[in-house]
Amino acid sequence: MKTKLLTKPVAAFIALLVLSGLAGSCSFQAAHVGSVSSASPEPPPLNQRTPPQTTSPLPPPTGFVNDYANVLDAESRTRLESALADLKRKSDIEFAVATIETTGSQTLFDYSLAVARGWGIGPKDTSKGGGLLLMLAVKDRGWRIQVGRSLEKDLPDEECKKLGAQSEVLYRQQRYAEGIIKYVKAIIERLEKLRGFKLDNEIWKRPIESLDFKPAQP
Repeated sequence: MKTKLLTKPVAAFIALLVLSGLAGSCSFQAAHVGSVSSASPEPPPLNQRTPPQTTSPLPPPTGFVNDYANVLDAESRTRLESALADLKRKSDIEFAVATIETTGSQTLFDYSLAVARGWGIGPKDTSKGGGLLLMLAVKDRGWRIQVGRSLEKDLPDEECKKLGAQSEVLYRQQRYAEGIIKYVKAIIERLEKLRGFKLDNEIWKRPIESLDFKPAQP
């Protein structure tokens, strides 16, 4: 992957977990919408929304992992970057991870969608792969995953909710690196099974419990 994350905008599948109350909501670009947190109303499907901005509110990415909230230790960033680069080589799937402190006055939905589109995550030919963006907003205590249209079949609503639930307690404990890696690992393992590829990264194959996580350095 180059410093710039290619140029194909991502269609949005959204999953949100409010970390304080563990209220979950997921939706596709369809009329049906899952359960919605009363504190964070679910946005309407994209085909009912005005076109969002295509300029990212974040700077151009420096790789697959962009830790603007400074919650990832160096070793965790390296693990993620290596695995996501391997994922790109093996499957043509671009999986970007971004941490921020807050979205400010914007909803996490609009903010993450603008980042996904502005960064152009995913290959130009979506038949060969796809794009994903996992965004964690630390001070807002929430996260969203955006899944490109070509991956929606492999990563449906309920499956992403189930996989994401595994990281809830880790986020509550401010173990952000461990929570992010656990969720990314679960998503990749599902894609490996469904799409018939396998990452070579030996460290990535180890159980999450065997990895050593250190506090992020300021």
